[in-house]
Formats: sequence, C-alpha cells, structure tokens
Amino acid sequence: MKTTMRRAATVMTSKTFRLVTGVAGIALIGYVDHRLSEAIPLALLYLAPVVLMSTALLRWQIPLLGALCTVVVEFANGYPWTLREGIARDALYFFAYTAAGLYVSEVLTRRTTEHLHLEALEAEIEARRGAEEQLRLVVANSSIAIVTSDGTGTILQANDAAERMFAGDAPGGGARLEGSSLQVFVPSLARVQIQRQGWEHLKTMLQCQGLRVTQEPFLADVWVSSYSTSRGGRLTAMIIDASTEVRDREEANLEQVLVGSRLAVGALFHEIRNICAAIAVVQQNLRGTFAPVEPSEDFEALQQLVTALERMASLELSLTRRQPTKLKLESFLRELRIILMPSLREKGIALEWHVEPKLPEVWADQQSLLQVFLNLVRNAEKALVAVEEPRLTMDAVEVAGRVQVKVSDNGPGVSDPASLFRPFAGGSSSSGLGLYLSRAMMLSFHGDLAHESGASGATFIVEMISVEGEA
Repeated sequence: MKTTMRRAATVMTSKTFRLVTGVAGIALIGYVDHRLSEAIPLALLYLAPVVLMSTALLRWQIPLLGALCTVVVEFANGYPWTLREGIARDALYFFAYTAAGLYVSEVLTRRTTEHLHLEALEAEIEARRGAEEQLRLVVANSSIAIVTSDGTGTILQANDAAERMFAGDAPGGGARLEGSSLQVFVPSLARVQIQRQGWEHLKTMLQCQGLRVTQEPFLADVWVSSYSTSRGGRLTAMIIDASTEVRDREEANLEQVLVGSRLAVGALFHEIRNICAAIAVVQQNLRGTFAPVEPSEDFEALQQLVTALERMASLELSLTRRQPTKLKLESFLRELRIILMPSLREKGIALEWHVEPKLPEVWADQQSLLQVFLNLVRNAEKALVAVEEPRLTMDAVEVAGRVQVKVSDNGPGVSDPASLFRPFAGGSSSSGLGLYLSRAMMLSFHGDLAHESGASGATFIVEMISVEGEA
C-alpha cells in the first residue's frame, strides 16, 4: 500500500503529469466556457491550469502558454471581436496569464534556491561542528599546554596539559585556570596582550618566565596567535616548559668548557715540562763548563726552582676520556648542514655536500663532534676570505669499519703542516689551541683528526669508529 501511494505521489509531482493536467484543464474550461457562451464568463478559471503548468515550464515558455490561453478564451467566450475591443481584451488576458505564470515560476525558483542554500549552509555548519569537535579533541589531548584568553587577559579555556603544567606540585592539583588572569601565570604574555596596540593580528614566539600555582617560576617557550571574534579579541598561546631543556643545554656547554679547559691546561703544563727539561740541560752544561771549587748557592737555587717547576707541571690533568655513545651519523650530518648553511651563505661560500647513503652508527660524543666540525669550518671561512669563488666540500664515506668525513676548501692551503696540531703554535690567528683541542676531543672517544697533505687547498679528515665495525 505504501509503495503504491509513493508511486502515485511521484507521478503526480512529475512535470509530465502537471503539463498533461494543465492542458486537460484548459480544454475542459474552454469547452464549458464555449457552452455557456456569454452567460457566465470563465476567463479567470484559466489561471488555475496556467499556475499548474508554470511550475513545469521554463520562463521563456510561459509567455507562449499565456498566448495559448488567450486564443482559447477568445475563441470560447463568444464575445464579438472588434479591432478596438478585441485587442484590448486579448492584451489584458495575455498579461494576466503571463504575469501569473511568471510570478509562480519566480516564487518556485527562489524557494528552490533558498532550499539549496539552506542545505549547503546546514552541511557547512555540520562540517564546522565536526572540525570544531576534532580540534577540541586535539587540544584536550595535546601534550602541549594550550590557553585561550580574551582581550582583558582572562583565561577562557585551558586544556589538561596546561592545568598540569601550572599546577606543579600543588596539593589537590592546584586551582582551575579558567576564569583566572594571565597576569598570575604568564605576566609577560599578559602585558603583550593588554598593552600592545593592534594586538588582534599578533603572531609571534617569545621566551619568558611562567609561574605555577605554588609561585614556583619556570622558563616558558610560548607561541602566540591572536584573532578577532564576534565577542571580541581572543588570544591563543601554546606553552611548553623549557627549564629542563635549558638546564641540559647549559650543563652540556659547561662540560664542554671544562673539557676544553683541562686540555688547555694540560697543553700548558706539557710545554712547561719541556722548558724545565731544557733549563735542566743548560744548568748541567754550565756546571760542567765552570766547575766551581765550592758548591755554588746560585746553582743550588736554580736546581730547586727547576725541581719545583717540574713538580707543578707534574700536576698535569690527564685527558679525560669522554664516554662515547652510539650516534646516528646521517642525522648528525643533516643537523650540521642546517647549522652551517646560514653562515656560509652570508659569506658567499658554496657548499658541496657528498654523504654516502646509509652510513652506519658511530661511537662519538655529539657535542664534542659538533665543536670539531665547527672549528674546521670556521678555519676554512677565514682561509677563504680572499679567494674568488670560495668553496667548501664535505665528503662522508665508510672505509674498513671506520667512517671518514673530509672537510676540504679551495683556499691557499696550509703553509706549515707539521705544526698544525701543536698547542700554542706560532703564526696562529688566535690561541693556537683550536686544532689541538679538536684532535684531543676526537682521541677522547677513540677517533682521530688528521690533515691530508698534497691536496689542493686544505683537507682535514675526521675519523670515527663505526658500531658495526667494532662489533
């Protein structure tokens, strides 16, 4: 039964049914009008089939329908047709039928357009709701603290990560952030938001101090974005606690400075011992040449001074062997290239990068290895200052269980290779410890740093033990 009714409804709403019904209605009204003749005028009844058929016709077809109805009415009503009265009457019929049809067509067109627009709007709203729901889930489950505030600095929303970050070790998890002021937790961010003119389009990153509920300070990295809404300005901040990262970085820098200081002091004591040995030899020669009859107090004093100086030099701090770790060399070299490119670009030095694919892991200390390469590149930059078309080349290959990285330039080369790795070498532009310390760092984790003689320009080879080769 329902299927039959559904089919009947479909047939009745089809264009063909409306057109056929309209034509039948016009014919029926015309027949009745012709039979009644002038007794009862039925011209207005034609508006019903005109309205029905206009819902299935195009706009340009409606005037044709009005003309057809005008002809049928004029033929069926039985009124005498004269040039003066007939034209006026037919024009009135045509205008009425055509205007009614066009009006109905326009109304239906607008209703259809509004219906389609409403469906599109509902679909867009539904899509936005889905996107907002997904964004809300991302924000709620994010490990990064995300806070949203209004133009007055009042926190409107804060995810769980933000609650945990600012709560710290407070008993009971601390207070809720929503409804609180940014001034309490991130004073610098609150000042940027409130005092900055035109802050509605602010997009920046800053590092500032944050405060937990317990008033414990911490270093915060903050990414800020502001925007306007119908309810006023809004500011969203993504905050991470950078205290641990900064501490680790500073500890690594301190360790690097201490190792460099040990190496420098060791080199100094080594030179002092050499000088003491030379003084002792000179003293013995003088004693043998002059051969005093009685022991000379000056010779004895000189002997005691040399002995004391040797004793001080014997306190040389041995080179501390740094504990090497497994290092993914490909990742390290990619990071090194990112670090080097801006400086080389500023100085107009072309970088040629040749790294063998799938390099094995090596035993090394990342911070020390980075210092070695930075020192080599810095020396190359100084050597390439007066060179036309300066070029720096990095080649990394695996050779017999070891990985070699060559750092080459097309500069004037090295005038005295024999003194390259000697501390306090003469002719150095600085302290003369750069290459000495770099080589000592490499030796501290069983690597090596060497100069390749005979090559054009200057070429240094950084060699490391591969994890696979040692196994």
